[in-house]
Amino acid sequence: MNIIPNKASSFVSVIGYGTFITRKLWKGKPNVEVCLVKHFSRIQPPNNWFPYAIPSDKSFWALKFDISVEELEELDQYEGLPQNLFERQETYITLKSGKQISAFMYVPTLNTIIAQKLALDLDLHDRWKEEIKKYPEVVEKFPELIM
Repeated sequence: MNIIPNKASSFVSVIGYGTFITRKLWKGKPNVEVCLVKHFSRIQPPNNWFPYAIPSDKSFWALKFDISVEELEELDQYEGLPQNLFERQETYITLKSGKQISAFMYVPTLNTIIAQKLALDLDLHDRWKEEIKKYPEVVEKFPELIM
């Protein structure tokens, strides 16, 4: 699965599931849509100020939005790719309409998983939903994010 930007627009789709949502990095971006991320769980370990998406047999709601290739490079920096904290992974998502597409998502590297001792049992109920609830504009526009 290779995401190749549309030559005419040079945009790629990105999944926001944590601070991309609460810091409103999706605002002003084209094609913002709620999406279901399957085969991952979002966990927020205790005393951590952001969540991680780790492989599982579950799913969670997130936002898909499009960005330029230049912005993708900026997000790589934001997510710590040069420091090997996260990696950009391509995955299939299901849009609210039911359509399946591929998009980029930032997931912790194996080094981060080991160093942070990340495991599904650290957050059985997706604590990040409580963080999203602190942003009424987000909840109003995308109520699925807290379902």
